[in-house]
Amino acid sequence: MQEAHPHVHEIHIVVEVDGADKHVAFDHSPVTGRAIREKASAPLTDDLTKLDHGKPEGGNIGLDDKVEIRDGERFIALPTGTVS
Repeated sequence: MQEAHPHVHEIHIVVEVDGADKHVAFDHSPVTGRAIREKASAPLTDDLTKLDHGKPEGGNIGLDDKVEIRDGERFIALPTGTVS
């Protein structure tokens, strides 16, 4: 008998919060900036941006902004006004 549950592929990302890497997983993409902050235990008031080779890319991701995420991507959450 076949299982009724299809295989769910998790998307693993890393969010740097207060200098510590938080490893979080989602089962879908896109996700909102709010969802990333909440899963990484980052303050909702923090700015959030994607990192590309360690450098911020694309500016702040708002709470309701939808973000396409890929396995292994890195983000950083910093106090408001830090990410430009």
